[in-house]
Amino acid sequence: MTHVLSAISICFIPIVITIIIGHGFFKRKPVYDYFIEGAKDGIKTAIEILPYIIAIFIGIESLVSSGAMEFLENLFSPLLDIMGIPKELTSLILLRPVSGSGSLVLVEHIVSAYGPDSFLGRAASVMAGSCETVFYVLAVYFGVTAVKKIRHAFLAGIIGYIVGVVASVWICML
Repeated sequence: MTHVLSAISICFIPIVITIIIGHGFFKRKPVYDYFIEGAKDGIKTAIEILPYIIAIFIGIESLVSSGAMEFLENLFSPLLDIMGIPKELTSLILLRPVSGSGSLVLVEHIVSAYGPDSFLGRAASVMAGSCETVFYVLAVYFGVTAVKKIRHAFLAGIIGYIVGVVASVWICML
């Protein structure tokens, strides 16, 4: 079964691309022109969202460099203790909604320090895999669509994130 799944995973993208190109030729459509048009739109989108991404990275670096992250860790630690969440996960919990790649660095540090099979290693891994980067998604998606009223999306994202954090820790406790 693993050989079949491996073969499917290796061939999947080339087969999909071949089907799309074949369908375009069958329908007598300018496939290459459509590809170039899509690439141009992709570059435009990347340029449009770049300021939002830069703002997020500057904000993260400001939080860490100024000592605000450490202050927030100390501020939220008592609340997390009540919920049964270890203090070692506080930085990850605070950084994950802002930066996926930054939080993966924290996961790597936690796994290196405590081991991949430890409670902290498992909880950090599950949290990184199941919790969304709420602020990053809001900045990118709403930056591209020019939607300015994000209050419901923000609230839903934060509630979902909190539920994901608590669930990931509690599931790993089981």
